[in-house]
Amino acid sequence: MTQYTYGGNGSAVLTDAAGNVIPDYPVVVRVAGTGQPVTTIYEVDGTTPISELRSNAASSDTPGAIRPFKIPDVLGIQYEYNGVHGPVRWFEPGQEVAAAALAGLAGKLDKTGGTVTGDLNILGGLTVDGQPGGATFPRAHIYNVVDRGAVGNGVVDDAPAIQSALNAARDAGGGTVLIPAGTYKLTTLPLRIYRNTHLRCMPGARLVRAVAGTMLLNGDAAQTYGLYTGHGGITVEGGTWDMQGTVVTASNMCMSFGHASDITVRNATVLDVPGFHGIELNAVRRGRVLNCSYLGYIDPGGRPGSEAIQLDLAKSSDVFGGFGPYDDTVCQDILISGCSFGPSGTAGTTSWPRGIGSHSASPDRTHKDIRISDCQFDGVLQYAVSTYIWEGVTISGLTLRGCGGGVRIRPILASAEVDRTPAGGSTPTIPGSQPVRGYAISDVVMIGGGTYDAAVRTDGEDTGYIGGLTISNLVVKDVANWAIRLIRTEDFSVSQVIAIGCGSSAISQLGVRRGRISGCTVNGVTGAGISLDSRDTLASTATDVTISDCMVTGATANGISVWDGADVTIADCDLHDLTGAGIQFSSNTARPVIRGVRTRNCSTANISISSTVTGAIRWNNSGDAPTSRSLATAANTTSETILASWSIPAGDAADYASYRFTAQGVASTTGTPTLTIRVRLGGVSGAVVAAFTAVTTSSAISGRGWRVDGSLLAVAPGSASATWVGGATLTHHLSSTTGAVQNELTDGTITRDSTSSQALVVTAQWSAASASNTATAQVGQMVRAS
Repeated sequence: MTQYTYGGNGSAVLTDAAGNVIPDYPVVVRVAGTGQPVTTIYEVDGTTPISELRSNAASSDTPGAIRPFKIPDVLGIQYEYNGVHGPVRWFEPGQEVAAAALAGLAGKLDKTGGTVTGDLNILGGLTVDGQPGGATFPRAHIYNVVDRGAVGNGVVDDAPAIQSALNAARDAGGGTVLIPAGTYKLTTLPLRIYRNTHLRCMPGARLVRAVAGTMLLNGDAAQTYGLYTGHGGITVEGGTWDMQGTVVTASNMCMSFGHASDITVRNATVLDVPGFHGIELNAVRRGRVLNCSYLGYIDPGGRPGSEAIQLDLAKSSDVFGGFGPYDDTVCQDILISGCSFGPSGTAGTTSWPRGIGSHSASPDRTHKDIRISDCQFDGVLQYAVSTYIWEGVTISGLTLRGCGGGVRIRPILASAEVDRTPAGGSTPTIPGSQPVRGYAISDVVMIGGGTYDAAVRTDGEDTGYIGGLTISNLVVKDVANWAIRLIRTEDFSVSQVIAIGCGSSAISQLGVRRGRISGCTVNGVTGAGISLDSRDTLASTATDVTISDCMVTGATANGISVWDGADVTIADCDLHDLTGAGIQFSSNTARPVIRGVRTRNCSTANISISSTVTGAIRWNNSGDAPTSRSLATAANTTSETILASWSIPAGDAADYASYRFTAQGVASTTGTPTLTIRVRLGGVSGAVVAAFTAVTTSSAISGRGWRVDGSLLAVAPGSASATWVGGATLTHHLSSTTGAVQNELTDGTITRDSTSSQALVVTAQWSAASASNTATAQVGQMVRAS
């Protein structure tokens, strides 16, 4: 009885659809390829039985992992557990199988003879000197390419020998093909791999493309398996796959898989691909690309945007040249994790234009349930990830350094007629684009680069909005463009973004609706910190967006800029040290709300609202009027003199803005002079808001009290034609110790420019000059009520 070890490795971990581990969960183990349950399982000591195999508990150092265990006389197993959408299964060979197989094959009897020690049990047919014998050999289903003629010296064409091993696995209903260390020149391509085959490249195995062609393809050119019924259950593991794009320059794939389920590529390195892709998953369900490296790319002409890993649909031979049928089958349930993308260092090559993405589409056909995690991108020329007609997408744990752009999301391009036409069709079946939904982007770091585009960009269309989007925990530093650029996007949330040193607005929005931006920090950007615009959007203005709990500093323009939006709220933000306004609303924005915003050291206005903005509401902002206050005394003069003054800053008065003010003080006289108190807008010579009847004071009063309470409203803000109305109440003890009250207000409207700063003042004028005739404002207060 031979025991084989399983578990205890990085792939034997239970996870949910979001990639979270599942601790303390029962796992069924079956014999690979048969579905038969394994009932005899031992601990790694080989003697202690395990009654029920479970994933490690949450308290373990490796929660959710499956600990090492042994099974007697089983070379390969399938794990199975109940996932969200049904049973989840994956294959694992025994850890001792490959080494034992190679040792056994190396020690087999060869044509010159040998000695068999011990019992020989032959099952099947045995031929001796061309004549049938009386016994047969068992099929081990393990095929070493060296035993079929592969040399591995980098000189002879080893492709026929490798294909022979792949064919043997096919003919046996599946198996393992082993490629030992060596350099395998491939001149007869493509290699074709068939269902239930594990192609295992041992450490040191290097496969070198020596002729134009795809290196590896699942199936034959003439096959017609539709949907996901083609050759699947395939694993490609290990090896360096050198496409030699500077030597063999024709555009080709390295690996291409279509119309299949359960495709896994892991621990492989792909080098110097010309024109096409490192790996294409076309019409694949349950595809896995794990811990692979894609290094080096060559554009032989007309291919500036190729993806190292492409997800595509079976649309036409131009989209997928391996085989048909062309039935518009898409990819679904795809996991790409732990991969690296960048340059190879080979002279004449670059880094990849794009790391992961798609660029073909058909109406109503979206790639579904795509997970990209824990990948690294170095110097990628365009986008790390470029999604095209995907939904149900999670992207997390990406690190980008010196890349042209980060993550881009697109629906069908309305301008692309071929993408609006289904497979086999001749004309588009939809008039424009189509909405796409369901994206979660988190834990992304981008440092440097950004010369091509934003760290995260959505490119919605008027007929195809992007929706159901969350972006969180994004760090962007020293990039040449935006941190986030959202175009025609709805029902979204952006939170916990840190943007430092962006060459454009840090968070830019165009034609968005129903969104929330919160908890973001912006420092040192060229342009506005956060912008919201809809000036070139055909469908609708930017609406129902809230920006809250954000900080912007060091921007070369406004902290937050809004053009032509509606129902936009800015709340509880800190905006300071800006070359521009703290907040600027302009170009017909409707019903904005500004509350609890703190501004300082802004080179223009703290809060600027243009005359075309309607229905603005603002309160409890540090930048609300007044920006200054002064108190004074009118004494020994008959000139009208300012007692209290407040400054309403330029642009502060939006439609129906309301200002409430109070000034209170005392007066003393000699004799019985009169005292006239007025309220003016525009200083001592400005327009009268309230002019009270002169009060004849009692004789020789001392420290008698007076108070003015009033309000000022902006009716129609603007320049010279701006109109205001207002009024006030004078309460005093100037003529007697019994309080007297006067009420005054404007008749009609006051005309005063609201685009320039205006002083609202309370003045006093004595009928007689005397050193004893004094009126003093002791306190003055004005608040912007709305």
